[in-house]
Amino acid sequence: MKHPGKSKSMQSRRLLLTVPFLVCCGFGTSARADAPIRVIVDADTANEIDDLYAIVRAIVAPEFRVEGLTSAHFTRSTESNETVHRSQEINEQLLDAMGLKNSIPHPVGADRSMPDASTAVDSPAARFIIQRAHAGGADHKLIVFALGACTNLASALVLDPSIEPKVTFAFIDGDYKDGKWGPGIFNWKNDISAVKVIMESKVEYFHMPARSVSIEMRLSKNDVDQHLKGKGGVWDLLVDRWETFPRTANQPVKVMWDVSLIEAILRPELATPVVVGAPIIHDAETVEQYPDNSRRVTVFEAIDADGMARDFWKAIDAAIAKGKTSN
Repeated sequence: MKHPGKSKSMQSRRLLLTVPFLVCCGFGTSARADAPIRVIVDADTANEIDDLYAIVRAIVAPEFRVEGLTSAHFTRSTESNETVHRSQEINEQLLDAMGLKNSIPHPVGADRSMPDASTAVDSPAARFIIQRAHAGGADHKLIVFALGACTNLASALVLDPSIEPKVTFAFIDGDYKDGKWGPGIFNWKNDISAVKVIMESKVEYFHMPARSVSIEMRLSKNDVDQHLKGKGGVWDLLVDRWETFPRTANQPVKVMWDVSLIEAILRPELATPVVVGAPIIHDAETVEQYPDNSRRVTVFEAIDADGMARDFWKAIDAAIAKGKTSN
């Protein structure tokens, strides 16, 4: 199979735009075209602020049925550490602010990276992914968004390979530019063994590059204040997160890395996907190009960042107007 060029990319994009998205992406191949996509969001929420914005965007989307919010660690250690518990605490705080803590399951994830590509890190989150994958089957697949290290997703595959045809994974980080794969910035390095598991599997997979693509997705503090400030509940929580998180406080603009992945799945017309051969990953810094790899994955090689920002605020404004924080 030859390495797809630009024409292949445009062909893939047209497919997404002309065929009902649920069907063409395998999220409901025999389900009703208007059935919500079954979703789990897996996030290293305490590491940044964009995770919270992405989680809320997913929850208020009528196209999604969020079946769980799982927590991810954010270290490069195979030793147990407390970062996942910090993410878990914020996940619970966010769900509580939305009045959803008792209705959306939120199991805790792995507290460390996988030691190698054959050894899972067992956790309630990995077991929950397995359970929900089997609940739908191949005709109503589950999509799991990895907004941080993909330890929980890869561990679920290692623990139960039979979920492979029943899930779709979507991950953000490792780079892809000018037809070539590159290493990631953060999530990729935080568990490279987990990335290897997914890349070497047969699971349906969508990839959002960070360094070259999702970096374009930005929101301004002025817009955050205009749309959210004083609205109470989760909306003020999002404002407070921006203002109190050390790397964001007093910043007028913020890259919303994770929001781009949610938007790309929700609004395929705002992204340019291309189906390519998965790379061979040797380690966190070494990526071997393999365009003829029979393992095919979908990469978003470009986004309409302005369009995504407009869509984000349109969805949030609608949720606020309806007093809605859940589907």
